Amino acid sequence: MSDAAAIEVRGLRREFRVRQGMFAPPKHVIAVDDVSFAVPAGSVLGVVGESGCGKSTLARLILGLLEPTAGDVLVDGQRLSGMDRRARARLIQPVFQDPFASLNPKRRIRDIVSMPLIAQGSFGRAEIERRVDEALDRVGLSRDQGTRFPAQLSGGQRQRVAIARALVLRPRIVVCDEPTSALDVSVQAQILNLLAELRRDLGLTYLFISHNLAVVEHIASEVAVMYLGRIVERTESEALFATPRHPYTRALLASVLTPEPGLGVPDVGLGDIMPDPANIPPGCRFHPRCPVALPRCSTEAPPLVDDAVGLVECHLVDVEAAPAHA
Repeated sequence: MSDAAAIEVRGLRREFRVRQGMFAPPKHVIAVDDVSFAVPAGSVLGVVGESGCGKSTLARLILGLLEPTAGDVLVDGQRLSGMDRRARARLIQPVFQDPFASLNPKRRIRDIVSMPLIAQGSFGRAEIERRVDEALDRVGLSRDQGTRFPAQLSGGQRQRVAIARALVLRPRIVVCDEPTSALDVSVQAQILNLLAELRRDLGLTYLFISHNLAVVEHIASEVAVMYLGRIVERTESEALFATPRHPYTRALLASVLTPEPGLGVPDVGLGDIMPDPANIPPGCRFHPRCPVALPRCSTEAPPLVDDAVGLVECHLVDVEAAPAHA
């Protein structure tokens, strides 16, 4: 693994105007708020958080499917916003959540996998055929399966097709947006092992977005925790799962269901208040749900603590890090 950043996100922000009715003024929803990070080449950054925290919006901004309100995305030091779509596609490719929805049901598998090559307009027929064969072989699909339609394949096989399509241009970055959540548990393990194998063999860098913490723990080198559009904690995967520092991260880990019978659904202490990106609270945006909030959490935004462990935005960590007075 290289220390050089394969992908760097700088101050990324995205606002949406949401209409509330004919006479009410529109609301401004901040889906992604000043997000910055760098992912070393060959590593995996897992992004976790509740539904609505901004994970998928972040993925779409990085892929160029949405324009940012502010900020930049760089791959190998090149700003993606200044590239045309074909150049961007050669560097970064997606694998989406539902393979059946992301594959054209009227096209055969070989045609689906070849589409990125055809769209580039610079590959001959023989090169396209060779690359499609190579991509299908890498993901464990036969030439016979390449002649079928998506409906004739299983869910796991369809996701392998989506991965083959993402790899056929030999990109540097793959953005995986909930790539296993639509699959059976046994098939999830197969796809995760395939992704890990491809990363090792091809030197890929992944941005892996998921709400499944067990999946992220299995595949990610580093984990970023999002809440209401911001990354509130980011550190190496092993450290985060062993000693989470932000109260929201601790609540997420506590919410994972246990296989032990009779224990029921865990109470993580977050109450019934759900986060609303159209009404972000002052101070720490997590304070209305935080079981250990300090008085100043409701008025003062927490500082970003960047230390040897990682990054975290929390007044409690700031207090712990402060030197004791004589």
